[in-house]
Amino acid sequence: MQKEQLKDKEEDSTFKDKKGWEFIIKESIIRDSLSGEIATEYESVLNYLTATEFLQSLTNMAEEAKQTRELISTIKEGLFEVCNVDKRKIPISELRRIITRGKKNAFKSALKNKYHFHQLFLKSLLQRPLNLRRANIFTSNYDLAFEYAFDNLGIHYIDGFTGFHKRFFKPETFEYDIFYPGSTTSGKVQRIEKVVRYIKLHGSLSWINSIQRDSNNLYGIEEKTLDVIDKLDKKGEIIIYPSAVKKTYTLDLPYSELFRQFATTITQPQSVLITVGYSFYDEHFNDIIYQALSNPTFTLIIVDFAGTRNLEIQRLKDLNDPRIIILEGEFFGDFLTFADTLMPNFNEGSSAENIATTLNSLLTTK
Repeated sequence: MQKEQLKDKEEDSTFKDKKGWEFIIKESIIRDSLSGEIATEYESVLNYLTATEFLQSLTNMAEEAKQTRELISTIKEGLFEVCNVDKRKIPISELRRIITRGKKNAFKSALKNKYHFHQLFLKSLLQRPLNLRRANIFTSNYDLAFEYAFDNLGIHYIDGFTGFHKRFFKPETFEYDIFYPGSTTSGKVQRIEKVVRYIKLHGSLSWINSIQRDSNNLYGIEEKTLDVIDKLDKKGEIIIYPSAVKKTYTLDLPYSELFRQFATTITQPQSVLITVGYSFYDEHFNDIIYQALSNPTFTLIIVDFAGTRNLEIQRLKDLNDPRIIILEGEFFGDFLTFADTLMPNFNEGSSAENIATTLNSLLTTK
């Protein structure tokens, strides 16, 4: 039965951009043979094109620079399609990993909900005592997998944007929090439980340059739903940057502010940083993480499939520092295992989930 379900999902998908270029998204091509993660050459091409456009602009090659910018826009359109996880089927490699581990319930859940493991991770993360600092999720990914998981679980996330119909970037909101109003008059406050701080360090599919730049939108960055970006033909204008230029761009706003948040958070006393699937190839990330290691109360937990086969992770292991914990290999180095097995789970189901299950059962039996 499970094999038949896998076969049903092994389909290629194609798309055309506005220039008529056709792309094929094929499972066996766009996945890394070692880890099974998405591994396209989009960023490599963006690295080259971004550097080329920069040199062309310096040497008064206006027409050539314009053509290069058009290519960059086309690559971003391709990235938009590949990283738009809500329109894609759950990866076959992920389903196979679930099956080989005998996780029948997880397999069924993943078929129904592609964000199942993101939600498991978040549920465990939010079981932390409320007297601790808010949990922070920093990501270099462009996709909206966590945002969809937040919405599915009813989690409030502070991501630096304010507004409803028009959402503009305001970094001061990272310092905001959400409290119940009832007890504030007596000098006591009670924080809302389901809140996380969520910071996308390298941009997002949902960020575009805004036409409006005023006192309410100093950074000129607007957040829109992916459907709206698609309909407005703005896919080539999403705000993301390839790895080769990220360190340069992070000196500018808003990236300097995003990385300041990262550095401030992990250098606080008793901080624990868990990296999942991070290869330690980003110099700016590494600089901040290595600076945090100067704090004697800092703990670094590395979850990575390749693990010490990665030379930088091996270098960290060679430090023989008990504050550095490395989980590697097909089982321990996998996000699925980390979310489903290794993250603590003190409550099997919340009262809200139990109520929802009861109501759904009543509705389906009518």
